[in-house]
Amino acid sequence: MADPNPTSDRRAGLSGIAAVASVLAASSCCLPIVPFLMGAAFAGGSAFLSAARPYLLVVSVLFLAFGFYQGRRAKRCNRRPSAVSAALLWISTALVAWAIFFPQAMANAAANLLTRAPATQGSIQNLTAQNVASIGAAFNAAKDEARVLVFLSPT
Repeated sequence: MADPNPTSDRRAGLSGIAAVASVLAASSCCLPIVPFLMGAAFAGGSAFLSAARPYLLVVSVLFLAFGFYQGRRAKRCNRRPSAVSAALLWISTALVAWAIFFPQAMANAAANLLTRAPATQGSIQNLTAQNVASIGAAFNAAKDEARVLVFLSPT
């Protein structure tokens, strides 16, 4: 049986598209809140990971020990492990040892990698990357005072 009014289907489709478009338009004013939500999520994840750090390090050492055991067992069975797997095992061992004995150095290295911007002259990103160190130093120097950082979106 044919629909007596085919324009009603077309209008229903257009109203659905209009509803989605209005939701997108309304949420565009709320998009600057996304970085704040991500910051809160990262802060919560950081708090959890810092509490779980000793357990994660123990698990890492156990996995490394298991990797060395597997490599030794393979040699006893006259099977030579690949050079790539042996190199990855030793690199992982070095990284875990570095995380155990020099945790602040590893955190600083990770922070430096994450804040590095392209070295293009006159760009806003380069200006921001140059000021990150001075902002961090001023923030850390005032540890006995109440400190508040506000990042504003240009939109």
